[in-house]
Amino acid sequence: MKSNETLSKSSRRTFLQLSAAATAAMAFRIATEASLAAEERNVFHPGAIVIDANENPLGPCDAARKAIVDMAPQGGRYSYWLKEEFVKTFTEMEGIKPEYLRVFPGSSEPLHFSVLSFTSPAKSYVTADPGYEAGMKAAKISGARIVKTPLTKTYSHDIKAMLAAAPDAGLFYVCTPNNPTGTMTPHSDIEQLVAAKPKGSVVLADEAYIHFSDGVSASTWSKPIRTSSCCEHSRKFTAWPAFAAAWPLAAPTCSRSSKTLAAGAPCPSPPWPPPLQA
Repeated sequence: MKSNETLSKSSRRTFLQLSAAATAAMAFRIATEASLAAEERNVFHPGAIVIDANENPLGPCDAARKAIVDMAPQGGRYSYWLKEEFVKTFTEMEGIKPEYLRVFPGSSEPLHFSVLSFTSPAKSYVTADPGYEAGMKAAKISGARIVKTPLTKTYSHDIKAMLAAAPDAGLFYVCTPNNPTGTMTPHSDIEQLVAAKPKGSVVLADEAYIHFSDGVSASTWSKPIRTSSCCEHSRKFTAWPAFAAAWPLAAPTCSRSSKTLAAGAPCPSPPWPPPLQA
């Protein structure tokens, strides 16, 4: 009887969490690469490759197609253990604890949750110009001032300009390779930003396509990920958009703040509460 009662309480708790998540999702629209591209046109011609939505005309490679087919018989199950295996394997490779990693079906959710957690009318969102627009749309929801700083002559993020333009920053967004220019920001520049950023702010290094470059990932610089200075790092494997996955790395003090929204807490109205503390 006790086990049934426990199961019942757990089921009710799960139902309430899912209901809260649905409510939160309805409160704001998450901008994805496809939705941003769709805003620019009314018609997608059949067969057209929508490059600005990051479509890949080649599709999955043969090995990936085989993996999808081999997994199809398990399509009736959730296979939670596969996520656990992925987290264990990846964190062991990176030399970090499992609680520093979260896994999402694509990068849009963790990007939005991070922006909503660390920006507000009193904490600005700082990005490059031109830069990826999704974070700016999330910042509008939080009521944050959006600070856009021009890229340098070599098309990297101008770290000094970003720091000077926003002493009130809540989140610095560094997309490298940058979208839409495809250019890298040197690893040393990101280190400089993390070292000089205002107290309490967060650096989000979005490395969605770094596997197509020879650049050095921010995850190799573990100190800001391990501490409260918190360089959050979002990587996305995106050989094809429909099967994308993202895995942000962050110090638990940061990850808990964004997890509050990800777990289903309703999106609050300004003034926004401060980030959760350890």
